[in-house]
Amino acid sequence: MKIRIYIYSFIIALLTSCGSMGPKSIRAGRMEYNLALGQSDSEQLLLNIVKMRFLDRAVFLNVTSMTSNLSFQSEISTTTTGIFDSVAFPTSANPSFTWKDNPTITYEELTGVEYVTQMLSPIPVDTIVLLLQSWPASMVLPLALNEINDVNNDWNPINPTISSTASVQHKKFNEITEAIQFLDAQRTLEWSVIRTDAENTHAIETAILLNNHPGDKTEETIALLLSSLGLAKSKEGNTKFSIEYGLEAKDDSTLVLGTRSMQDILTYASLDIDIPSELADQALINTHPKDAEVEDKLLHIRTSLYRPRNASVAVEYHGAWFYVQADDLQSKATFLLIQMLMGMQSGASSSGAPVLTIPISS
Repeated sequence: MKIRIYIYSFIIALLTSCGSMGPKSIRAGRMEYNLALGQSDSEQLLLNIVKMRFLDRAVFLNVTSMTSNLSFQSEISTTTTGIFDSVAFPTSANPSFTWKDNPTITYEELTGVEYVTQMLSPIPVDTIVLLLQSWPASMVLPLALNEINDVNNDWNPINPTISSTASVQHKKFNEITEAIQFLDAQRTLEWSVIRTDAENTHAIETAILLNNHPGDKTEETIALLLSSLGLAKSKEGNTKFSIEYGLEAKDDSTLVLGTRSMQDILTYASLDIDIPSELADQALINTHPKDAEVEDKLLHIRTSLYRPRNASVAVEYHGAWFYVQADDLQSKATFLLIQMLMGMQSGASSSGAPVLTIPISS
């Protein structure tokens, strides 16, 4: 009789514990999926940047859905021996537990209209302005712009002969970027995006030069910025400049930004990859003249013949490892900014492209 009581008590306790597995699985599974998805997104982006350097086709597989099917099964059996041999016969309980996690993951390749929109279309001006509200101009502008008010940033290191004009323009662009960065830090230059309709499809972007200039350096920086961009300051109060997309300067009250596409950004990022000598004949050669002035790299992708230990993200391609070093904070920040731009450029995914659904059995 006591054996039955013990067995029933154990079964009740087991069933009670099963009822709490759902919340526990959320705490465990959600974090694991979060880490796995984030890491695979980073590895895919790095892989595609590397592919571009080797003139190979970049493929973007987006995870459109993840469904995790959890099941928990418990069984208990008893074994009794010597039931006919004695009054006190031994009885043993044999519990068994089965836990299964069968996720179903759906992938969709970025193709067609979505590819044109996300990868080949210029980044909208309001995206740049929104980023400038929280990211340093010294990162956003060199990465995302080809030009600003006819000052060119399109300095192509693949060209074996960099003209003196391109070099001068590039240096001037850097001076403008540093001036904007300084005025941002002084809270003298503010950026604004105002939505003009309920659907948020139209916006007015402005740069506001506040009428508070603490110090001679701020005054000198403002003068440098205005003269370099061909802008004019209001005689009284704050000065507002409208911001537009375009390829040439407009007037003294408008900032015209020539933005890059994501394809442009990833192509430029691929030029700052260290290529091992064993693969030099398979990759696009970076022909920086040795005597040319080369600015510090925003994104430095290193290479190794062995899997790197100190890497925040690493991929293997053509028998070599390419990675962003974990303690290279500048490169990590730039890589994160590229990921944010990719996300901001992505639109609603349509059902027209082929969808690959993979059920994974444990």
